Amino acid sequence: MLVRIFIFLLAVLLPAADASAQMASAEGEAASSGYFRDQDTLPGSYRLYQQQPKELDWLWAVGPEKKKPRRASFLKDSHSEVRDYSPRTRCTDCHREKTKDLHQIRMGITCVQCHRDEPIAGVHHYYSAMNPIRRHAYVCAKCHEGATPSFASYVVHEPNPLVMDTEEDFPLLFYGVWIMLILAGGVFAFFLPYVGLWSLRELIGKATKGGGDE
Repeated sequence: MLVRIFIFLLAVLLPAADASAQMASAEGEAASSGYFRDQDTLPGSYRLYQQQPKELDWLWAVGPEKKKPRRASFLKDSHSEVRDYSPRTRCTDCHREKTKDLHQIRMGITCVQCHRDEPIAGVHHYYSAMNPIRRHAYVCAKCHEGATPSFASYVVHEPNPLVMDTEEDFPLLFYGVWIMLILAGGVFAFFLPYVGLWSLRELIGKATKGGGDE
């Protein structure tokens, strides 16, 4: 009887202890900037910052596509199911397309400065610092004081706007960039020959006028 009670207590207390340890790790290794309260990083807190009127919801249709999260993004170790993965593997070996964002290009920010958990937790794992319910407080606010969940929704790893794949993933970015390129190209295609011909006319006029005076 005592053995059964002991086994039952272990079955109940061990998961609770593991959860407490995970939360302690999240609070210690990826602590908030101190600007935010506990309730700012709880589920549903991001709704406090939603300011967009309902009639503007159609804008999301042309914004970044919200793809179905992969299973790995919910794991405590997002690489646990990756074959032949090693902690010594560089992030860029597998995620080369994620290295072209403005954080890396302009500021030299590396992957581990944001994805700093070890092992690297999936972005939707409950205790991950990158989880949308606390990303603004635990990651973004380290450099951007007072960042909100709305601020943290910025697409950090923005896709290449010139490739056709972006038309499906982020149509607003794709069409916006191409429209500006066509507009700028059209302006230069028209005005550069125009300015060249106008300059040639001025030179011919000056040469002709100068020859007549002699």
